[in-house]
Amino acid sequence: MTSSPDAPKKSPRARIATALISGAASGALTLIDPARFKPCTRRSLVAGSGAAYAAVAWVGSSGNEEYKPGNVLRGSLALGLGALGAIATHYSFALDGKIHQSLLRRGIGNPRPLMAVGSGILTAALVLMESPAQEAEPVGYDHDAGPAEREISVELRDLVAGMLNATEDFGAPQLREQLAVAKEQYWVGPDEFSCSLSFVVPVDAARTVPRNFTFPVHADFTTPDGHPMRVSLQVHDGVLDTLLIDVPHEQLGTANTDDDDPFESVTGWPLASEVVYTPEA
Repeated sequence: MTSSPDAPKKSPRARIATALISGAASGALTLIDPARFKPCTRRSLVAGSGAAYAAVAWVGSSGNEEYKPGNVLRGSLALGLGALGAIATHYSFALDGKIHQSLLRRGIGNPRPLMAVGSGILTAALVLMESPAQEAEPVGYDHDAGPAEREISVELRDLVAGMLNATEDFGAPQLREQLAVAKEQYWVGPDEFSCSLSFVVPVDAARTVPRNFTFPVHADFTTPDGHPMRVSLQVHDGVLDTLLIDVPHEQLGTANTDDDDPFESVTGWPLASEVVYTPEA
């Protein structure tokens, strides 16, 4: 499943600009006295507000490819939200009139500018008080996307080349040619180290004989916590197949009874300068 990123977080400057614009718009609208509207105009505004809310509910509930609600449900939502919008607009006119009359009784001859300033400040403050959106999350990855290919690092090529240069047998010359053009196959996702690497070799590459075997030269190294480990190279159908880190066979008994996990401190491939190339007996 692929996840979608959240909305990016707004900068403080952008939030302040949004607050100022919202406050200015709210103050400008408050300068208009609804009491001066004709009754038919007020009714039209109430009806228009309800229709706008209903349209938003109808369009917003259209659903998607996975789920599409029926028209009965969408109509109910539209009617309900439209009625709430109309009622809210009606009572906002009534509240506006009460505030206007209250200020007149307190000796303020023209309350509209004062109401506009108050409305603008309140709206701007509410915008600034909203919690900022979270930082955008890394885009999720699709588990079903399959493997991808990338270049093998120079350090890793040097490590494998040291194994292949230790002998001229077992198709070492052909494997060296394959290594020069090989790529790494990996699964798209979090970049976590794995103790195995899969090679991708061109189909027209020269193949070895025998076809399937473990190359008889290993790269031995010791982990930071003192565990001996071994890098081995597997050949399948005559081409480079897998590079893996494992415990040497002679150390398997100790590793199975040791309280420490020998793989715990293996966080990357060793360098060629950190290994001892050991041919099989």
